Amino acid sequence: MQRRDFIKAGTAAGAIAGFEYAMPMRADAYATSEGINIGEGLYYLEQGKAKNTMPAIRREILDNPKAVFIIDTNVAASRDNRGFYTSARAQLETEGKRVAKLLLEKGSKRGGSTMLRPNFTDVPDSVLSPVCGINTSCDFVAGFNDGLRELGNTNTIVGTRGAGAVTHRKNGIYDVLDAHGMKMMEARYKKFQHYNKKELNWHRVEGKPMVWKRIPTYRPIGDEDNFFINMPKLKCHNLGLTTLSIKNIQGAVPTGYGHYCNAWAALEFYCKHTYMIDFKKNFVKDYYQNVEAAFLKHRAAGFKHWDVEGSYDVYQKNGGWEKFKQIKNDIDKVREFMSDVKSDDSKGATRGSIPRLLMWDEQWCQRALDSASAIKPDLNVVEGVIGRDGSGFDTGQDELANVVLAGLSMVEVDTIGTHLMGHDPKELYYTRIAKERGIGECDPEKIAVYHISENGITRVKNINALKRVKLGVNLHTWSETNKRLFW
Repeated sequence: MQRRDFIKAGTAAGAIAGFEYAMPMRADAYATSEGINIGEGLYYLEQGKAKNTMPAIRREILDNPKAVFIIDTNVAASRDNRGFYTSARAQLETEGKRVAKLLLEKGSKRGGSTMLRPNFTDVPDSVLSPVCGINTSCDFVAGFNDGLRELGNTNTIVGTRGAGAVTHRKNGIYDVLDAHGMKMMEARYKKFQHYNKKELNWHRVEGKPMVWKRIPTYRPIGDEDNFFINMPKLKCHNLGLTTLSIKNIQGAVPTGYGHYCNAWAALEFYCKHTYMIDFKKNFVKDYYQNVEAAFLKHRAAGFKHWDVEGSYDVYQKNGGWEKFKQIKNDIDKVREFMSDVKSDDSKGATRGSIPRLLMWDEQWCQRALDSASAIKPDLNVVEGVIGRDGSGFDTGQDELANVVLAGLSMVEVDTIGTHLMGHDPKELYYTRIAKERGIGECDPEKIAVYHISENGITRVKNINALKRVKLGVNLHTWSETNKRLFW
């Protein structure tokens, strides 16, 4: 359907069914998307509700909301000459379908929709491949969706914000989705103002927020009749360290609010002047002080590799908070103040940008955990058939891990996933802080873990007996020469 035809059809549907989704949109709202936008996606979902049956999570999973369920997959493949497991593609699809049927059952509730939110991010041209471990396997996603359809869950859509449709096409994702008759909502608009208010839901942070009070997601995430499946990849990332369920939620948050990796010293300025969002309304008034106090607390607690670049000492030498608070709204003075603070080697960094390493890990963790306490997927499914180490982008190597993790609680799923990646979640930043904030458990030995297969569900008696695949991380860098770190 062409966009012009969609607007006509949507107007008719709105007049008949009260579905108010055909509205004039600014043309540049689609500049970085070029696929189905949110309004179109919601229109298609509205049309599909009448024939849809919502899926039901297996009772054993619902009865154990803090447990983690492990599914061993049976993919046999070898690396090709580029280091990718290309021959695994058909098997990935088969395993996706199998996993869906192991986790879900045919429900009794009619109507509604299902959102699948895989980790479909930017992939550099040098590593373009449908099976590259940077992304959740598109073949696995398609197979999982086929399993949903066999359960009567036909009204599904894939949602993504991390990269645009051009990247997804180059990486072969659309070839797979088109072959399976799947639609993908491209929610990467250029600016926050390009999102219509009716395209968003807002979520209030529970407990004591550290950075922000209210967080938006693009719809249908947060709709009462939407079943939200968070489907991350088992991989490392130069900031998130292990990027699993919690970090994948970042891609459910629209442009402007969803950039958790902004520099601490520039977040307020960017929010007001670049993203043009209401900073005072949705962010905690004392977020600067909150992050700095938490950073100092964690430095005193001996967090590993904490501020390894020494950025905070330079910040203090330059005058610290007493100086910074006087100039924080003058970006030129902030640049001068931060000029001798070491920056990361981000390929996306621009000349004159604010160095990001100052309290970077602390701010990211607190923003991510604020969102984890506000945005609650119905089910988290980590595709770890193929895992990846390194930076989370082009630097790294794929590993055949042959595991899928699932559960209702993101922190517990990420704790077990981190353990299986060779890291210690009791030491890793975001899992350790999650426990400190009372959001979840970071000690794998205190989490109920089960194996789930066609033969039933069995309790894992010894977490240390599980197979682990060592996936090291390039901390704060894309550099091949950086030592892969483990916690």
